[in-house]
Amino acid sequence: MKVRCLALEPGGGLRPEAEAAAIAAWRAGGGPFWIDVSSDEPAAVTAWLAGLGLDPGLIDLLKIGEDETRILPLAEAVFVAYPVPAGEEAWKPAHFACLCLDRLSITMHEPAAEPAVFEEAVLERTRLAEATTAGVVCALALVHAARLRRHVVALRGRGDALTDRMDSDPEGVPLEEILALKRRVLALGGLVDEELAVLQVLKASRGAALPLGPLADRFQIAIELTRATDRDIDRLDGRASELVQRHESVQQDKINRRLGQLTVLSAIFMPLTLIAGIYGMNFEFMPELHWRYGYPGALAAMAAIAAGLYWHFRSRGWLR
Repeated sequence: MKVRCLALEPGGGLRPEAEAAAIAAWRAGGGPFWIDVSSDEPAAVTAWLAGLGLDPGLIDLLKIGEDETRILPLAEAVFVAYPVPAGEEAWKPAHFACLCLDRLSITMHEPAAEPAVFEEAVLERTRLAEATTAGVVCALALVHAARLRRHVVALRGRGDALTDRMDSDPEGVPLEEILALKRRVLALGGLVDEELAVLQVLKASRGAALPLGPLADRFQIAIELTRATDRDIDRLDGRASELVQRHESVQQDKINRRLGQLTVLSAIFMPLTLIAGIYGMNFEFMPELHWRYGYPGALAAMAAIAAGLYWHFRSRGWLR
């Protein structure tokens, strides 16, 4: 488990702080602080929260480790948990949670969902709009909304590429590739829905642990950005469905062409089958049976009929 602490400076800057010093200062009434906990073991995170001195009843309510989206706007604390893109693979979500207390913000997540703010180069130039827990939550909302937006733009580019390939070579785009795009669009759409629900509830909350106040307008930007992403997801889903329909149409057209060619071949061989059937009858008096040139004549007639029908169908484009 990795625990990192940041002190929120008056100008909105972030200063790295030792874990023990940050917790001691917070307990003494100092702060505000931002503590980030990264771990794949929910039990370890729960034990760490208990060691922080939080109410055991509150820790039980948090249900750390469960993958469902949770929103708890309590009187003295606000807790949210929702899925976010795991690195660059939006269709493989990671769980992210944030607990807002008086003068303390605690983010908990899997390593794949680590906020980029803890990179040294990013930390130096990061400035919160407000040095409060609300400032931390607002910054995270904007970061997650922008990350979802980037994933949507990347998927849109992939959809455009598939559309171009379908236009130039309809039979060269495999169905599996189109279905993979659709699955990723649906997975990303689920993340957008969950995050939008969390943002809307947080904006409506009026608890002392998360006083948005002057940050309401900036928080609304994150909501509107997520709504725009949601609309783009709907359009991408429609495009993916259209590609599936186009692929099915191409396959059906291919089957129809093959059936048409088989029908033409059957039409060519039907007269030949009729002739063979007539001369295969076992009647005693059939004049052509005793004619010296009957066999080559029948073959020549069959060849002429087949060639004539072939030319007829080919000249009308039925064999293309």
